[in-house]
Amino acid sequence: MNDKKILTSIGDGRERVLLVAVVDTKVHRWRVIQSLEELGNLTNTAGGEVIESLMQVRHRFNPATLMGTGKAQELAAISQQLEIDLLIFDTELTAAQIRNIEDIVGVRVIDRTTLILDIFSKHARTKEAKLQVELAQLKYRLPRLVGMGLEFSRLGGGIGTRGPGEKKLEVDRRRIKERIATLKKMLKKIEYSKKVQRKRRADIPKIAVVGYTNAGKSSLVNALTHSRLVTSGQLFSTLDSNTKVLFVPPKYKMLISDTVGFLKNLPHDLIASFHATLAEVLEADVLIHIVDATAEDLEEKIATVDNVLEELCKDAKHSVLVLNKIDRLFDEEKERLKHKYPRAMFVSAVENLGLDLLRHNLCSHFFNTCTA
Repeated sequence: MNDKKILTSIGDGRERVLLVAVVDTKVHRWRVIQSLEELGNLTNTAGGEVIESLMQVRHRFNPATLMGTGKAQELAAISQQLEIDLLIFDTELTAAQIRNIEDIVGVRVIDRTTLILDIFSKHARTKEAKLQVELAQLKYRLPRLVGMGLEFSRLGGGIGTRGPGEKKLEVDRRRIKERIATLKKMLKKIEYSKKVQRKRRADIPKIAVVGYTNAGKSSLVNALTHSRLVTSGQLFSTLDSNTKVLFVPPKYKMLISDTVGFLKNLPHDLIASFHATLAEVLEADVLIHIVDATAEDLEEKIATVDNVLEELCKDAKHSVLVLNKIDRLFDEEKERLKHKYPRAMFVSAVENLGLDLLRHNLCSHFFNTCTA
């Protein structure tokens, strides 16, 4: 069979994870390898340890197990040999597929979406974030309750089991739907309260920082406003919008908001559940689209964020493309990117490079007399 195995790090003390991807053509395999690397970062953020990754090229997906039965049996042997605790698939699985794979392999199985939801549950700090995550988890799991296998066999038993507990999810669909309705009402109240707060500051220009997860949004807000928002190398460390005052001497004030990071194949229910948080994006006068300039798949990440913004915002907004972490680039790479993105701004939030020019441009956009 056509497959590619990618050996990653091995450790102990955490769940031992095997990543799995199935691709329908060799043409797309390098894109899938990049996706598996991202899945590995997500797994590390969730607290797992990636032992190995496996990719199979299969022209026809098996509706029962996604991959072929032979490959599933090979997975069982690999999982036993490497003492794997969890399989994570880089694509969305049905409840039946999860059950069928678990029956063959004998190891708990989750998919990419469940992993992302688990990370959100892990990083939820405020009441609003916790409600948003629970809503997204319930909406995702509701149609998958019938026939679920090992995923719900243990309460709080590892990656993918955080959030609503086993009993709450298995009582019946009616009660889950009632809980979903309750969560929506609670979030609407929070959203209304935030809307009232935004009206009180309607006369102050508003900026929202958007971008792929871990692009440096919080670091940029900190650098521009001299704040101390929590920054982390982990994915999705920010789930709540944080608004700070951006002051440009001698008298100019703007509000700048940090927002939740985007990700390719981000679950639609997750975007919908975080409507109250993403309202900062909808209400903003200007968007700062920040990008990690060192990312190998920079173009794809820019496109991912643009696609999510198109889905969120009916009306086009003034957007400033900001390439961050330029202190990590060689001069030749900087020149190449400047040629490719002539209207972009180049900064380093950590090293405080290019920030004065960014402040000046933002100020000039709102205040014609700005002399920063």
